[in-house]
Amino acid sequence: MGTSGSSNGPGPGVPFDPPWLDDIESEQAGDEQAQNDQRPDDTGTGDGQQPPAEPPGMPQEVAPPRRFANARRALRDFVRTGSEDAFRRAVGHYSRTGMGGSRNAATRMRTSARIAANAFGFLQAAREKTDSAIKNWVESLTARNASAQEIADEILKHTTPTGGSQDEVASQQSMAQATEDLLAKYPNIDLLNLNDNNIWELIESYLGYEAFYRLSLDIGQVFEKSSISPRIRVTRMKEMRDYLKAELSAQVDALRRGKPHATSSQLQSVLQAAIENTFIVYEGAL
Repeated sequence: MGTSGSSNGPGPGVPFDPPWLDDIESEQAGDEQAQNDQRPDDTGTGDGQQPPAEPPGMPQEVAPPRRFANARRALRDFVRTGSEDAFRRAVGHYSRTGMGGSRNAATRMRTSARIAANAFGFLQAAREKTDSAIKNWVESLTARNASAQEIADEILKHTTPTGGSQDEVASQQSMAQATEDLLAKYPNIDLLNLNDNNIWELIESYLGYEAFYRLSLDIGQVFEKSSISPRIRVTRMKEMRDYLKAELSAQVDALRRGKPHATSSQLQSVLQAAIENTFIVYEGAL
C-alpha cells in the first residue's frame, strides 16, 4: 500500500484510540512556534474556552467484533466496479462502525492535524523569516544553492516525525508525496517562499494522503488479493486518494476562511474539525 509493510488492521476489543498515539514525538521547528502561539486561555479549541473534562475513571470505548467487515465488503465492491458510491459506503462504515463514529475517526488522525498545522507555520516562517532558527536554515540552503529536491527533503525532515512506527512512516510518505505533487504542478515554484494558497494546497494534499494511508492500513487488505490486476489496483488506489483529497480540501476550505489569522493551535483545531466533517459526510452515504 505504499507503507513500510502489510497490516491486518486493528482488531476487536482494543481501544478505538490506541494509547501509544500520544507517544509520537515530532521534534520539529513548528512545535516550538505552536508553543509560542499558545495564549494562556487558548486550549486549541479556537475560542478560548476550556474543553470539557473527562469524568475520572470513565471506561475507554473498545472496538466491537468484525468492526471493519462492512467497510471491507464495500471497498471490495469499489475495487471490482469502480463505483464511487461503493467507496463512500466503505469510508462511511469505516468511520461509523470501524472507528466508533466520526469524532473517533478524526481523533485517530490528530497527529496528522498537528503535523499539518506545524508545517503550515514552519513554511510561513520560512517565507517571512520571522523565526531566527528557520531564517538561518533558509539562508544556509540559499547559500549553497540547494536544488528543489534537496529543499523538499529538508522540509520533510523539519516537519514530520522521524520514528519508525506505521503512523510516522505514513506521515513522512504523505508529506513527501504532497511536496512532490506540488513540484510537479508548479515546476518553478520556490519552496522557501510559498504563498498561503500554495501552503494550503500542500497541507490539503498531505491530509488526503494521510487519510488514504490510514484507511489502507486498516481496511486496504482487499487490494492485496492476487485476483486484482496491477492496472486495476493502481487505478483504484489513485481514485481512492483523489476522492479523499477532494472531500478533505472542500472541508478545509469551508472552515479556514473563518480564521484567516489563526494561531498554530487554532489551525490544528480547524484541520481536526475538517477531518471530522469529512467522515460525517461519508457516514451520510449509509
